[in-house]
This record gives sequence, structure tokens and C-alpha cells, in this order.
Amino acid sequence: MKLRLLHKFIAVMALVSVLPMALLGLRLINLGQLGVRTAILELHLTAADKLSAEFNAYLRSADAGLRSAIKAMAQMDWDNKQTMLAALLETRREIRQISVLLKDGTEIVKIISPYAGDGGELKKYSGTDGFKTAKAGRRHLSVDGKTRLAVFYYPFGKDMVLRSELDLPSFIDSLDLKRIGSEGFPVVLDASGAPIAWPGDLPAETAAAAAGWEISKNAVKSLSSGSAEFKDADGREMLGAYSPISELGGAVVVSQPREGAYRYAMFMRRQAIYAVLVFLALAVAAGWFLSRSLTKPITVLTRAAEFVAAGDFSRKAEVDTSDELKDLAETFNKMVSQLKSYSDMQVDRIIREQKNTEAILFSTEDGIVMTDMAGRVQVANRKARSVLGIGQKDPVDGKTLAGLIASDTIKEPVMDVFGSREESYSREIEISQEQSHRFFKCFAMPIVAPGRSEPLGRLVGFYDITLDKELARIKDDFLHSITHDLRNPMGAIKGFVEFMLKEIPGPINEQQKKMLVSIDRASFRLLGMINNILDSAKMQAGKMEISLAPVNLREVALRVNSLMESLGQRKHLRFEVEGAEQTLVNADAGLMERMFTNLIGNAIKFTPENGVITCGLSDDGDHLTAWVRDTGDGIPPEYLDKVFEKFEQVKGQKAGGTGLGLTICKYVAAAHLGKIWAESEPGKGAKFLFTIPKNLGKDEAGRVLVGGGGAA
Repeated sequence: MKLRLLHKFIAVMALVSVLPMALLGLRLINLGQLGVRTAILELHLTAADKLSAEFNAYLRSADAGLRSAIKAMAQMDWDNKQTMLAALLETRREIRQISVLLKDGTEIVKIISPYAGDGGELKKYSGTDGFKTAKAGRRHLSVDGKTRLAVFYYPFGKDMVLRSELDLPSFIDSLDLKRIGSEGFPVVLDASGAPIAWPGDLPAETAAAAAGWEISKNAVKSLSSGSAEFKDADGREMLGAYSPISELGGAVVVSQPREGAYRYAMFMRRQAIYAVLVFLALAVAAGWFLSRSLTKPITVLTRAAEFVAAGDFSRKAEVDTSDELKDLAETFNKMVSQLKSYSDMQVDRIIREQKNTEAILFSTEDGIVMTDMAGRVQVANRKARSVLGIGQKDPVDGKTLAGLIASDTIKEPVMDVFGSREESYSREIEISQEQSHRFFKCFAMPIVAPGRSEPLGRLVGFYDITLDKELARIKDDFLHSITHDLRNPMGAIKGFVEFMLKEIPGPINEQQKKMLVSIDRASFRLLGMINNILDSAKMQAGKMEISLAPVNLREVALRVNSLMESLGQRKHLRFEVEGAEQTLVNADAGLMERMFTNLIGNAIKFTPENGVITCGLSDDGDHLTAWVRDTGDGIPPEYLDKVFEKFEQVKGQKAGGTGLGLTICKYVAAAHLGKIWAESEPGKGAKFLFTIPKNLGKDEAGRVLVGGGGAA
């Protein structure tokens, strides 16, 4: 299926403008959800810590009062002790009763708070854990499961225990426990994990179910506060926090369903999706408008080129725009005019040649020589005589082909072709004359008569390819002209994007800045492709000047790594530099940086996610060798040399680019009298190495040589 430029442009605009925004929006939403989660967990933790602190303060206050009273009663008689305990109950309303137990756990004295009502008969507590702990000399605090009263046991005198009941329900009622949101709530657990306090509008069954959660079981055992995500008995995802009550041995647990906590974050997600859809529609509309303004002139140029290809040079490309495309159309029209003039010239030349021929064989513009199987010439037409340097009137019958050719530069390729039996084998011959410079393609084939299988002789032909060479040159000039014309608008695009990023026309928001950065990177990449084409042509023509100066290649590698790291962030690539520290060499700093940029950029394209790109350097004394190694799929052996040729890329590896980056590296290495090559095993990555002499210099004529006169 053929994709038109219009569709590609719309797709690219949509991807460049909407995809970064969508990714950014998704990232911001995820960060927002993380922030909401953190804030809610902190809120829950704060609430749990506050309740835990209030419980601890309440219990510690009662404990301090009871301990102070016990200490004061140590030297008193029984009458004074009872008087002091009664006074303590009058001043501390939270203490409901105090009793003294004998060593068998029987109450002998029970003092009831005037605020608590009737305390009942004397009882025996010998079987309780609190009595046993107090008999062992330690304080014990627990919560009565039926009355929810806090019960203290203290060692008291010799073989006696002091027991006190604390009005914990009244304290819990004073806390005014409330729900969190629509479904969240706090619950207070005792040392056994049983719920002793929860919001008044929360069913007791719900509080009991909360006590069975994994977070509740962990909270009772924990020595510090914490928070976690968990699932309740029904499988709902929950957010919770807990704080231990050190005095009681229990804990406070605050929980809330995750769905309710993230309700606002989900609203933000929906709004972000709507925004992405709106921007997608705007990007498609903008892409359609811009692509139409570009594709219409290109369509006009394409149709005009089709007529030219068919031999009709009268058609012109009429482009009525006010941009660089109009300049391109005018350049195209000039080229067509030149082609027409050249075509007319060739037609006149052919007609003129035909008038001078006397036979059908001699009417052709191709040189033809017919020989027998021994190489003796039978016929040679005028063109062949001209190519081989044989006089038009000199006899050729019966003479050997090798003996008739005087020039060794012509004899070698002609006899090579004549002696070869390969099908379609040919050689090019270049002939320089006083007023012309021409090229011929020399080929040979057997002469077979109809009805016979054995050849009668050999035919050597000379096909004039001067026009093909000239057309190739015109094509290259046309390509370079187009490239120059494209570089100007791309430079303008990049410049205006930089102005907008610097907010010279006015302020921009973060989303606009992200889109402009994407456009800037795309234009930078396209401008790099255009520069590669121009630099390749310039290097091939030998017009690239190099300036030699001391260069620290390690610093160049580090600088290029720093510049290229942003391109590898999306794939989470790691960049490393290894090898020699002293890497000074006489070289062109700009071309060395270009070398590392092309090699590292090439490695980024073919290295998978979480891969490693390593730059290395070594010094053997006379030469300095540098390399760039990646962890990609590697290069097949048959492509190790081909990848340095123009426009050559490994089949099946779609990484984009012009295919000129490694070609430029080859030219740069050759310009420094060095070489570049690749080493690879499929599946184990690739390693590109280049080496250059350390003591490069220039002679008086400006030519680069080893050990010549220092840097220039």
C-alpha cells in the first residue's frame, strides 16, 4: 500500500505534537496519583499517631497518679492508706475503683469512685493474667472485653496487689471518632487485637472485620508507626496507616478504600484524555493544512519530471508560492532547459555522424571490432578505430587485436574484457583528447551464426557513456542544489523554534515547550541528514579542508557522550568511556567530534533498551586508536565492509538516517591518513574502530603527512 506524503505528514504531526503530550500527561497523572497516595497515607498516619498519642497520654496520666499514690502509701497505716485512696478517687474522675488484693487474689479493700456508682461485692482475681504479673513484681495493664474498662495491676506492699479500673469508655466517647471520607474509618485495637473503639455510626461487625485484616494483625505486633496498601476480606484495595499504643500494647488503625481516595485523580485522568483527543484533532487539521501547502508544489514538480523522463522538455513546473519551493521549481526549470540543449546537441551530433557513414556497420556510434577465435581482427568501424587509436585508413585485416592497440592504458582493459568469459563483464575506458574527455564502456560477446552452436569469433564493443557520466554529474548537481535549497528552510525552522524556546516572541507553557523541543530535535536530525549529504559530496570531491591542532580525544569523547546522552534517555542507555588517559594527537577537532558523533549516534540507533555504549582509546606510541562499542544485535559478516559505503545499510535493520554517517567517518579517517573498520559477531553487538597517526603535520603545499612540520 502506497502512503502519500499527505498521510505521512499528518501522521508525523500527530505523533510529534500529541504523543509527547500524551506521554507527559500520563506521567503527570501517575505522579499525581503517587502524590495523592502519599498525602492520604500521611493523613492517615497523622490521624493514627494523634489517636495513639491521646491514648498513651490518658493511660500514662492515670498510671502516674496511681504510682505516686502507691509510693506515698508505702509508710502509712491502713487507715491513712484508705483515706489517701479515697482522696485519689475524688480528684481523678477517670478512676472508677481501687481495690487491694491478698496473695490469694481476694479483695480485702475496695474503694468506689463517687462518680461510678455501686461497685458490687468483693471478688477474687487469682486466675487473671494481671494478678499473676503483679505478683511477679511488674505492672500489668489490659482492657476488659465486656466492660471495655482499662484495668491496672500493681505490686503493693508485701504479698499484696493493688487493682484499679480506669473509665476507658468515657475517654473513648470524648475522642469523637469520625469516619474518613465516605467509607474510611479508624479503629482502636487492644493487645489481643480486639476492637475497643471505633466511630459511633460504624457497625460493630465492620469494626470486628477490620480487626481481622492483615494490617491490623501487623499493627498490634509493630513497635513503630507505618502505612501500607492492602486488601480487605472482600478483596477491595485499601490504603491504611497504623500507630502502636505502647501503654496498652494495642494499636490504632486508620483505613480507607483506594477507589474513594483516588476519586479526584481519576477525574484528572479523564480530563487529560479529553485534552489529548482535542489536541489530536488540532494536530490532524494543522498537518492537513501544512501538508497540502507542501504536496501541491511537489505534485507539480513530479508531473513535470514525468514529461521530462518521457523526452518532452517543453513542460515547465509552474509553482506559485513565495517560499523555497518556488526556488526549487525555478532550479528544476533551468535544469530542464539545460537538458533540452544538451539533447539537441546530441541529436545534431548523431545526424552529422550518420551522414558520414558509408555502410550500415559504420553508421553506429558504438565502436565495433570483430575478430576470429584467435584474436585476429576482421572488421573495425570508425568509432572503434578512434577509441583504439588506429588510423581510419590503416589496414586491420588479419592483424591481432593486441598488436593494433598502441596505448598500454587502453590495451590492458580491452584485452582483459576480450579474454574474459564472464557474462555481462565490462570495463570502463577513459580517453583524453585535446578538446574532449570521453568515457567508453568496453564489453565482449561471442559471435554465433544462426543454426550453429559454436561461436565464429568474438565481438568487442565500445559504448560511449560520456553522456551517462554527464547526466550523473547533472543529477548529483541537482541533488546538491536541492539539498542546499532544503537546508535554508530547515535552518529557518530550527532558528524560529529556538526563538520560541527562548520565549523571545512571548511566554510559552510547559506543554508547548515540550512540543517545540520535539520539533527542534526533528529539525536538527533532518538538518544533520542534509549536512551529511553535502559533506559527503565535499569530501568525495576532495574539497574538505582540515586544520591540524593538538586534540585530546578523551575530552572529545566525553563531550560528545554528554551531548548525546539525551538521545539515549528514552531507551535508558548507559554511556561509558574507558582506556588511556593521555590521548593527545594532531587532528582536526571538529572532524574528530563529527567522527564520535556519527559513531555514537549510530550506536544509539541499534542498541536496545537498558544497553551500554562504550567509548574507548588506546595508544601504541605512534598511533592512537579509538572505538565505540554497543550491545546491539551486531552486524552480519557480509556487511562489515559495506556499511562504510554511501547509502549502504544492513537489510532488515530499520533505524532511519541517510546511510552517510559511516561514509563520512571513512573520509575523515582517510583525511588523517588513518583507517576505520568494524568488528562484530551477530547477537553480541558491534565495535567500530579507527586509528590515526599521532604526529600528523602539513608540508608547504598544505598536504597532510606523517611527521611533517607540525600542526597547521
